[in-house]
Amino acid sequence: MKLINQLFTIIILIGLMGCSNSNTSPTPIDEDALLISESLFNSSSLESIELVTSTLEDGTSAYCFELTFSSNPVESGPFCPETINDVAGIGFYDGATNPGLRVFSADLLNDIEADGYNMVNDDGTVNINDFATTTTSSENSYCLAAAPNNNLKLVFTIPASPKLGSVNNEISEIELIGLSLDGIPINGDPPSAVNGPAMFGTGTSSQINFPSLDPCGGHHDPAGYYHWHFVPQVINQVLAAEGITEVSCTNMIQTSSVELIGFAKDGFPIYAYADEPTDLDDCGGRTSSTDEFPDGVYHYVASTTTAANVPKCLKGVAANRPFQFQ
Repeated sequence: MKLINQLFTIIILIGLMGCSNSNTSPTPIDEDALLISESLFNSSSLESIELVTSTLEDGTSAYCFELTFSSNPVESGPFCPETINDVAGIGFYDGATNPGLRVFSADLLNDIEADGYNMVNDDGTVNINDFATTTTSSENSYCLAAAPNNNLKLVFTIPASPKLGSVNNEISEIELIGLSLDGIPINGDPPSAVNGPAMFGTGTSSQINFPSLDPCGGHHDPAGYYHWHFVPQVINQVLAAEGITEVSCTNMIQTSSVELIGFAKDGFPIYAYADEPTDLDDCGGRTSSTDEFPDGVYHYVASTTTAANVPKCLKGVAANRPFQFQ
């Protein structure tokens, strides 16, 4: 597997591949504007990288990198507590009693019960739905912890040269933001408990289906691939800012300086800073030099104080289908 580094080689390969889903010619590649490089990604999970042409969200055609990864390249969990006495993951509770980012432990479960949702049984066990083997009842509420599927391929299509949009792309709940260097999807705010997406069956006054995140801010999609709703390299600072002390992220090393963690779906990098800069724009981005881009680059910065700490909007234009799994 060899990354294409020279413009001449890129153009030749595009002609040979004949791979395009647009009827218009893409804008020529500015070789100096290429930010994505094969060497930046985790070689144990990256399976292939190809250059294709793709239609962007603004209707134009552009050269894009198509990156294919194996799913679930990192450890995850714990998610849901098995009993009311266990401490597990985290989630955004939007019930009447003590809403906000909460730890799945007795305090949260007691508040859920006080709000009229039956998630804890008489014997202290917690109702958990893994989307695969669980038999559910409309009389109960569930902590959601989808089962993993380690056989999936995750495919991302990212503009080779980022293109600024005419307006910001405001990230909606669970919308794809980008990918980590391990090939883990990074999404917007996770589903809430009471007002979560209809796909989880929420909708009755006596039932909630509450997705749980692990302490690093990730969980499995119902299809089985692991993804993040937080940038985990600084999540412990966020947990501290939220007053959460019962859990911490131990599966991901917390950055002590400035670390490239991935790329947004518009092609701009995402960084974690141990000390969050004060000059960020409305999308949480800034332009400065980094180890990977010494001449300077626009990039998004993960918040160290806000839950969730992912970018709230993107400046660039993404491909029409930036993510698929198979």
